[in-house]
Amino acid sequence: MRYFLLVLSFIAISGCGYKEGVTTATQKSYLYFTGNTENVKVSVDDGKQFSVKSGKDNQYKIEPGKHLVKVYRDNEVVVEKLIFVGESIAKEIELE
Repeated sequence: MRYFLLVLSFIAISGCGYKEGVTTATQKSYLYFTGNTENVKVSVDDGKQFSVKSGKDNQYKIEPGKHLVKVYRDNEVVVEKLIFVGESIAKEIELE
């Protein structure tokens, strides 16, 4: 009986620290812009416009999936692209 209680106690204690489930990392994708970014504002999915800097080192986080990217220069649309970015992908948008 003593042996049975010892084994039962060990099973109960060892099972308390186990957590069931799947963990996933946050999904991230990026846009970066090359070319002339002077006086440029960018809008993703008709959201708030923001300024950007040129180069692969200046990446802007977006959710993976399909997005409409609009680039404005002097309040005129100079680039309008429908893009798809996968998870952990950096997509280049080239500006003239």
